[in-house]
Amino acid sequence: MWMKYLGIGTLISLLGIVVALVVWDVHKVADVTGMIGLIFLVFSMVMSGAFVNGDRVRLNAATETDKGRDERNRLVTRSLLIALPNLLVMLGFYLFI
Repeated sequence: MWMKYLGIGTLISLLGIVVALVVWDVHKVADVTGMIGLIFLVFSMVMSGAFVNGDRVRLNAATETDKGRDERNRLVTRSLLIALPNLLVMLGFYLFI
C-alpha cells in the first residue's frame, strides 16, 4: 500500500523535473521538486496537528473518533510518502548540480 504513494511521489517528481527542464534549465529542478515536496510536507504537518498548542491537542483527542483519527493518520502518512521522493530528488540535484 505504501509503495503506491511512493510511486505517486516519484511520478510527481519526474513531472517536476520535466517541467523544470522544459520551462527553465537544469538548475531549477531542485527548486521545482523542492517546492512540490515542501507543499506535501507542510500539508502533512498541518493535518497531523503539529502547529497547535496543548489545549487544542487535548480537545481534539477527547472529541475525535477512532475512525477519524485513523483516517487523519493515513492522510499524514500518504502525504509524507508523496513528499519523500520529491525531497530526495531536490537534495540530489542540489548537491550534485
